[in-house]
Amino acid sequence: MKVLVQNRYFPKLGKEKEVYALRLHASEVRAKLGAPRGRVFKEKPDNGEACVVWECEYPSQDARIKDVRHMKESIEFTKIRKQMRALLERFERTVREIE
Repeated sequence: MKVLVQNRYFPKLGKEKEVYALRLHASEVRAKLGAPRGRVFKEKPDNGEACVVWECEYPSQDARIKDVRHMKESIEFTKIRKQMRALLERFERTVREIE
């Protein structure tokens, strides 16, 4: 079964543009490492709080696990994660099985 992952990045006040730009850069790094780029977009939930969303579909849970492991092994991607944490109020992840 396919897996859809959505990461929601909720920026600190005034950091929306930086979060969006960094997430786009992270997608470029993923592509350079041979991983799926995913897609990045801006979203405003009903409460009006701005967030940046990264979404990626995997052919299986095993493919997703392999991807996560691959990113954890990347020094460049690990640096991006650290930068991102400094820009966020909070982070949410949703993982769904889809047909």
